[in-house]
Amino acid sequence: MLKLILLMAMGLGAMYMVHLLAQDYNKIRQPVAAAARAIVSSSNLRTRAKRDIYENVTNTTTLNIDWKIILSRDPFECLQSLICQLMSGADTHSLEAKLLMEFLEKTVVSAPVEVQFAFSRGLALHGSTETCYNVYPFCIYSANTMLRVLRWFAESPTEDNP
Repeated sequence: MLKLILLMAMGLGAMYMVHLLAQDYNKIRQPVAAAARAIVSSSNLRTRAKRDIYENVTNTTTLNIDWKIILSRDPFECLQSLICQLMSGADTHSLEAKLLMEFLEKTVVSAPVEVQFAFSRGLALHGSTETCYNVYPFCIYSANTMLRVLRWFAESPTEDNP
């Protein structure tokens, strides 16, 4: 009975952490959509003219993700587990997984040590995502489940407080 209560408490805590992560996940997804629009518009411009002054234009949207706050609210280390699993090759067919991996590859240098460690551990464990469960034993969710929950939280409407 005690194990069941402990498992339920851990699951509830992990769900709360994933909810907090979903707020920053929305920040990550928005610049990607802007970049996709920029690519489509620049490809249309290229078809109209031989010389294109927009060829070297890139999406320079910067994100202000406070990694330290996310990590401080994540006692079960689900963020690190998600990063480790994604970088080791879990759920490679998902668009969200690809977007997160691309984002992490670009921003891992400025991320805290914990995120960098999870990133490098995932790369080192390429092909064996199960080992990430041993490294982060308190997070019981797979990358697929966490991405599904992130997607659900990202699509749910938020209340506007006056």
